[in-house]
Amino acid sequence: MEWILGAGEEIVVNVNQLKARSKYIHRVTNADVSDWKHFQMNDRQFLCCTSNDVVDGIFITAHIDDVIMLSALHYVFIKRITIANTCIWERSWDRKLLYKIWENNPNSDLYFSKQNISVDQMHILRPTTELLYAGKFGFQTSLSERELFMNREKGFEEALKLSFERVSPILMPGE
Repeated sequence: MEWILGAGEEIVVNVNQLKARSKYIHRVTNADVSDWKHFQMNDRQFLCCTSNDVVDGIFITAHIDDVIMLSALHYVFIKRITIANTCIWERSWDRKLLYKIWENNPNSDLYFSKQNISVDQMHILRPTTELLYAGKFGFQTSLSERELFMNREKGFEEALKLSFERVSPILMPGE
């Protein structure tokens, strides 16, 4: 499984938190984790590591615009599972991302972190994924990351289904 982080200071706060993320990944996958490598796309900085497990997936913790940009990369859209630990921010961006991935890989599943509602600077309610509570893990986590950890004994894919929201292509009334 590939793990990508937006390299901005609001996600990767410092080296100690990056090391703590590696330990977290090891504990939720029960697999060895590679060192973090830097890469750049369109002037945006990212970090990537790999957990040596059997899951054909990619887990992206970044801002939604970065997740959308990364989904155009071949090594992202070929994965069976894409996990977006990010905000939906605008209505239906989760479905738009699913359709974008399906253009290249119709067999892929997309999961989004559970969303909270917050008020932005323009006083607009938006679905967000706040990274909070650095205490237990040593880095700020989303609610879905904490639930993934709590369910890790059930195996990664089952824990994923319990902790993140699978994106459905079906639009329900009221959405």
